[in-house]
Amino acid sequence: MNMHSFELKIVIEAAAGKIFAALTDPRWMAKWDPARWIVCDAHCGGRIRKRDEEDSLAEGEIVVYEPPMRFSYLWPVPTDPDEPEEDVFLVRYEFASEMHGKKSVLTMTATGFPTEELAEREKNSWGGYYLEKIKKVAESMPEDEHAQLDPAKRPVRSGVGATAE
Repeated sequence: MNMHSFELKIVIEAAAGKIFAALTDPRWMAKWDPARWIVCDAHCGGRIRKRDEEDSLAEGEIVVYEPPMRFSYLWPVPTDPDEPEEDVFLVRYEFASEMHGKKSVLTMTATGFPTEELAEREKNSWGGYYLEKIKKVAESMPEDEHAQLDPAKRPVRSGVGATAE
């Protein structure tokens, strides 16, 4: 089966560490992801778990964790968003930051889509919504907060909202 993919880039006026925190720290993830709660086991081989407003649980695996430049995870994506429990395929989402002065270029690559249409659907969601929200979160993160978010010193587990099951 031929797998489909896409790549998106966005310029963010923030250091790579802020972008990494926006992508991996549940306190900041909750500002761009609509989940009711998020748990991120922040290390390679760790899990990302989140529960949405319809009470559906989604879980993925972190496969690359290299603060503050690279982060990648495997995530189940439904073929039909209205039937999330039905036909699901696994997508690899990869984020890489490059510093250019006081700005960073965040490159997002997603691979593993069974059809071009499904890759295009996710590309439109990420490109038209999620990356813009991640940009706003990273750019609005206070400097003193960012100093506390050194990924090497962060707790391994933290949750946002309701307690994980």
